[in-house]
Amino acid sequence: MRLAHPFFPAPTRLTEEQVRGSACVWCGEQLTTGAVVDYGPRPDPADPGVRWYPRACQSCAQTRSRS
Repeated sequence: MRLAHPFFPAPTRLTEEQVRGSACVWCGEQLTTGAVVDYGPRPDPADPGVRWYPRACQSCAQTRSRS
């Protein structure tokens, strides 16, 4: 599932796994292909020529979508 979400943590505060999308952007849980919310590639605010790939576990995606 792909969703728009404007409120992500700064990529500089995330682990390498969170930046490349193999771990949840919020809780850091390792992600599997079946239980993932993909927010699509994003430009890095510090360097717009660089992309990062925020993804979330279902639990965090549901919690954040209600915020």
